[in-house]
Amino acid sequence: MKSRWIDTHNHLFVLPHEQQKAEVTDARACGVAAGLVCAGGTDNFEAAIRCAHEWDSCYALALHPLYLRESWRSDLQVLEDALLKNREDPRLAAVGECGLDFSDDCSVPRDIQEAVFSEHLKLARRLKLPLSLHGRGAMDIVLKHLRRIQPLCGVIHAFNGSATQAEQFIKLGFKIGYGGAMTYNGSKRIRALLAALPEHAWVLETDCPDIPPSRTREREENPQSVLADIADYGLEAAELRSISPEESSRQSLRNTLEVFPAFSAILAAAPQ
Repeated sequence: MKSRWIDTHNHLFVLPHEQQKAEVTDARACGVAAGLVCAGGTDNFEAAIRCAHEWDSCYALALHPLYLRESWRSDLQVLEDALLKNREDPRLAAVGECGLDFSDDCSVPRDIQEAVFSEHLKLARRLKLPLSLHGRGAMDIVLKHLRRIQPLCGVIHAFNGSATQAEQFIKLGFKIGYGGAMTYNGSKRIRALLAALPEHAWVLETDCPDIPPSRTREREENPQSVLADIADYGLEAAELRSISPEESSRQSLRNTLEVFPAFSAILAAAPQ
């Protein structure tokens, strides 16, 4: 049986429609059954929802820390209303992408970021939804809020923290998200961590169209294939963890369904 994969974090909706179609076609041919389309602001909620429905995937809604506006209080209400409105939609899989960004790229004051993040965690706990989390330069503060509010579960996306931090996320019911960054030989720390993680603790993601892999998969001939890279990441994980590609597929799928059960119906209906 061909290996199958799920992309646990992407922003496919930002691409032109024809490119979305090409991306999904390439990804399906490589065994990618579905993906989690993550919105990051009220202006793109509807686009993310449409994208997930059109391409038979799932979606997550949230306010991304990099793009918080002065209207963040009212935006939080729009988010809550959207989550409640779509609560019965089987494609709604998570609250995300939300979290903290304490890097130099983010000009949003940290106290505002933390206030907004705290509200996301409360919403996710109340609605019994998992989370897709951003934590650049702020892993310990993200963990502090998770310990205080204790949401259901989720994925710490594009993880670039320490083994100790990863262990703390796992204890709190979170999976560690791996994508393009792990394909770089210079990413020794996160590659070593993936090799050592318990088999239940990791998932795969593209962050499409961000975080490209080191190998571009002959994009001069085929400029799409960003989503299809998830299959390459599964093979990279297999090599790092010294397991077969088939076992890499089984582990990553099992872990994804454990944290994002909304994918179960899609995977059951997808061609084998």
